[in-house]
Amino acid sequence: MLPTKFLCLKHLTVRLSSGTTITQAFDYFSLVSFLDASPSLETFILNVSGKGMIHESISAHPQLRHTPEHHHGHLRSVKICGFSSEKSLFELTRYILENAVSLKFLTLDTFYGDRCGQGKCTSCLPTPDVFMDVSKAISGIKTYIENKVPSTVKLTVLEPCSRCHVRRVI
Repeated sequence: MLPTKFLCLKHLTVRLSSGTTITQAFDYFSLVSFLDASPSLETFILNVSGKGMIHESISAHPQLRHTPEHHHGHLRSVKICGFSSEKSLFELTRYILENAVSLKFLTLDTFYGDRCGQGKCTSCLPTPDVFMDVSKAISGIKTYIENKVPSTVKLTVLEPCSRCHVRRVI
């Protein structure tokens, strides 16, 4: 738990990116302490670029951690860009679904970077490993997330652009 409270914080964007290779994965579930310390938070955006990162996959370790309940009465919109099969991302997402009582929108974007049609971008940034983890992430969302989404929450799952990227069978 953070020693301070961010009482007036309404919008939080966290950008976590790796270099070429990281041997130890970041525990995204640790971001719960920021959410707990921000009682007025309305919008939370997490941008994850885990290129080359070694992580614990949800498919290999399906048991998820839980924390005591902490209701977030103002959090209405959450977006996670670069959503992968990383187990701690699933734990964070489940925590948000179980504790954000005012949540209206949850967007899980399995692509990290600019998409074609956004701003001046005419084609998605080419990343050769973009589909490597997508099928595991989508499968995990169907197994661990979809059944926990309340009817009052609009879940949007975005896959990499099929126009710019050719899907490889995994």
